Order: sequence, then C-alpha cells, then structure tokens
Amino acid sequence: MVEGGIPEFMILSFIGHSEPKDIQYSDAQYLTYLLEAFVNVTFSDAGIETLLGRDAIKQFNKIIGEDFAREKLQDKFPKIAELCLRVIGNMSINHMGKEECIEHKIIATSFVYLALSEERSYEDALNTSLILMSTSIHLDGKNQIVDQVDNE
Repeated sequence: MVEGGIPEFMILSFIGHSEPKDIQYSDAQYLTYLLEAFVNVTFSDAGIETLLGRDAIKQFNKIIGEDFAREKLQDKFPKIAELCLRVIGNMSINHMGKEECIEHKIIATSFVYLALSEERSYEDALNTSLILMSTSIHLDGKNQIVDQVDNE
C-alpha cells in the first residue's frame, strides 16, 4: 500500500472531506476508516514519509483544535479526535514529522486533551503524551511545552 503511493491519495481525500466548509456528519464513518488506516500506515517511517509535506498534520490539527468538527460530527467527534491524536503521535516520532508538529503548534492544540474532563478518554491522554514526549526532544518543542505550561 505504501509503496504503491496509496496514502498520498488517501490524505487528499481525507482533507477534502474534512475541510470546514465540506465536512458533514454523514462523512464521519469514512473519516474514521481513513484515520484507522493512517494509524497503521504511520507505524513505519516509510508510511509516515508518505504523509509528510501534504498538510496531513495541519489538517489533523485543524480538526482537533477548531469547533467546526466538533459541531458537525457531534457524537462521532470523540473517536475522530482520538484517531487524529494517534496519527499525529505516530508521525511525531519521525524527525520530519516532529518538525511539522512543532511548525503547526500541535502541542498547544493537543494540550487540552490532557485535562481531566468527562469528554477526555484514556486514549486521548495517552496519545497526547506520545506527542509531547516526541516533540520535547526538539528544542523548539521543549520551548512550546514550557510556554504552554506557563500559560496555564
């Protein structure tokens, strides 16, 4: 799948179906399937690299950080957010993925998924922890985490 270039087309489809003006409740299951595939694809550097430079992290960040997705996806949003966090976490292990996470300020967006609330799941906290651990290896990531904690 990775060698055939399929993830490049998958991310284009994902972005097209999850843009604020286009996202619909009826697309939630499709987005979930794509995200589950991305979770598996991003278990290796070869898979991660197919998504880098294609606005994948930027789009995942938009979904977890802006209200449009929560409003339109309603009860499907928590699972989609959980999977977005997982894919971001997987991608943040890769050096270039880490840099894209820092560039798109994933730390600030994902930080809210650590706060204890009725909406937060164990998986949300686990995936956010992975993101924070991975990005903290980078100096700019450390600085973003310190800034985030200082602002709390």
